[in-house]
Amino acid sequence: MAAPVAGAQRAVRCEPSERVRTVSFEGSPAFDDLSMATSIITSQPGFANRVLRLGDAPCADTLEIRRDALRLAILHRQAGWFQASVAPIITRRADGLRVRFVVTAGREAILDTVRVQQLPAADAGHRPFDQSLRALQGKRFDRTRVDTTVANVVARLRDAGYARAGMPDSRITIDTVEARVSLDLVFAAGEPLRIGAVQVDIRPVTPGRPRVDSADVARLVAIDPGDRFRASALLEAQRSLYRSEAFRLVLLDTVTPALGADSVLDLRVSVAEARTRAARAGLGWATQDCVRAQGRINDRGFLGVGRRVELSARASKLGVGAPADVAPALCSRALRDDPFSQRVNYYVGATLTNTRLFGLPLVPLVSIYSERRGEPYAFLRETSVGALAEVSRQFNPRTAGTAGFQYENGKTTTDPVVSCTRFGLCRPEELLLSAFGRGVGILSTSVSHDRTNDLTNPSRGWRVRGELRLGETVSELVPTVRFQRTTGEWAGFSRFLGGIIGARIQAAGAFAPGAELVDGSPLIPQQERLFVGGQNSVRGYQQNLLGAVDYVVTAVRPAGEDDSEFEVTPGAGGRAVPRGGTAMLVGNFEWRRGFRFIAEQVQLAAFVDAGTLWETRSDRFSWTNVRYTPGLGLRLVTPLGPFRVDVGYRPYGMRAGRAVYFSSSSEAGGAGIYCASPRVPDSPDDYSSVFSCPANFTPPPSRGVLSRLVFHFGLGQAF
Repeated sequence: MAAPVAGAQRAVRCEPSERVRTVSFEGSPAFDDLSMATSIITSQPGFANRVLRLGDAPCADTLEIRRDALRLAILHRQAGWFQASVAPIITRRADGLRVRFVVTAGREAILDTVRVQQLPAADAGHRPFDQSLRALQGKRFDRTRVDTTVANVVARLRDAGYARAGMPDSRITIDTVEARVSLDLVFAAGEPLRIGAVQVDIRPVTPGRPRVDSADVARLVAIDPGDRFRASALLEAQRSLYRSEAFRLVLLDTVTPALGADSVLDLRVSVAEARTRAARAGLGWATQDCVRAQGRINDRGFLGVGRRVELSARASKLGVGAPADVAPALCSRALRDDPFSQRVNYYVGATLTNTRLFGLPLVPLVSIYSERRGEPYAFLRETSVGALAEVSRQFNPRTAGTAGFQYENGKTTTDPVVSCTRFGLCRPEELLLSAFGRGVGILSTSVSHDRTNDLTNPSRGWRVRGELRLGETVSELVPTVRFQRTTGEWAGFSRFLGGIIGARIQAAGAFAPGAELVDGSPLIPQQERLFVGGQNSVRGYQQNLLGAVDYVVTAVRPAGEDDSEFEVTPGAGGRAVPRGGTAMLVGNFEWRRGFRFIAEQVQLAAFVDAGTLWETRSDRFSWTNVRYTPGLGLRLVTPLGPFRVDVGYRPYGMRAGRAVYFSSSSEAGGAGIYCASPRVPDSPDDYSSVFSCPANFTPPPSRGVLSRLVFHFGLGQAF
């Protein structure tokens, strides 16, 4: 025990000239600095010591540095550079040591031959078991990749009924002169097996009789005697039991029966009951919500195991929204200026879920709720009562799908300008009529496939997602509108220049065949229209403000002889109101990297976002309308996901739009909405109606670069 103590003292007590100041790498053909830094013991001091001079830098251990060089050499040899060597170069200075690991990789070894024996034939319609193994031929001999591929083949065998399949006997022949490798694999899959008896063992929370019946456990397992053994079925059974949240421990074991055929395995299911009632409350802050609070109460054993009921309540816009507008300074400027954030948003609902639907691998969900939610600058949706019925299925660990029906009875409040220009409701009595709202019923389905390595902070892989919504409005006051909305998304991630490069493409379209056109746009409910801009979209714009806008102006002067004609006062500004659109295209490109000289938990990001929004019935897509906004960001990795600060730069001026004036009944011309766009002498433009009003008004430009910066705060990556 004396040696470790001495070593620990050595690690703390040393001269400044013997302390490690920097650790760097060069020459690696495959690994970035962060990957190599996590593979060795020697580490450089953190940001606090290097910059702020807080604490002591680690003492150098020359023996451990030589071992680190060997570790890096083995790392490269395992990846296919059999002759790799690493030289540790130590530069001594008065303030400490600079350690540099120089990698000499040599020639990469190619796997030119793969011979596979004793693999059974795959079922009809399935790819051969050895297909992925033969795909390794001609590639660099990466031992980790080879082992992973072999393990995947064994997993496929076990999922096809070969429960006794194990790792194959392997022989690797290496030609060091030619840098060639041949691989021989001999499998022993055995015979396909079936399930015999299914035994259930339940351990109660407290001594006594279990609250859960063994029949309920067997129902969730959904594996019957005589079924073909499938490893994925056992995994899905374990997930179903854990998903019910009625058990704190679930174990599934296969047992060879004492008497019986060799082709049968018994299944033993052991579960330990958990407490099924819980309550939780939380408080947080977000850019678009200001202060928000939530609480939930759930019973995970409602009417039997696997059935769960949850009562939940949420509130947001606290601090800025009435009647809780007690601390508006806590909220962002954009939120304080948003007319649809002046009231507290809420959600109150009850949700019932079941682990399975009639024994099928479907997860049903039924929810009844009431809510008020606002989309910044776009609309406020108040649902007096809403209902959602949905089923979802996890087809495999990476692919999931949902289908459902949703009905809402409520109203959607839009800016009076939008009500007029979008829905043709311009007179006060029409605006009042629109407040009655309408019911909306929507059929929806979605599917997603995720091959990324991390759900919250991916560094490699890709994912795709698609959604289709078919809806119809229901109202005794307004004609029925049928609509549909389609959304597609692809995102990919990879290592690049020592960091992570990510890209995403989003496309969506909203359609209403046969719907009435107002101002060239179909009458689609405002909450189903498309909007672009914000912290998870094009970050050079505030939420929803990329695309066509109208401007509400208050500083006007009479125009012409008619007392109902107005013109915006020169130099006056206006409040932007997004019009939305029926088609959108958004692209994001981001590079982020963690810099060890600052801290391993800190990432710096550079991004370029691009997007456009248009009306399919009155406009066409044009590359000249695409807006590109670069920016920089900071990420702090936390257990809940990366905390994100992004600053987008908008190199464009404000988009020209209609200037619209909302007049009260006491003013000349009476109450109503009037065109107030600047008059152009001898212009043929028609200013008599908001629909013919020319879009030639642009607010005065802000001076300075800071006025073009848009700040966003959030939890989780932008995509």
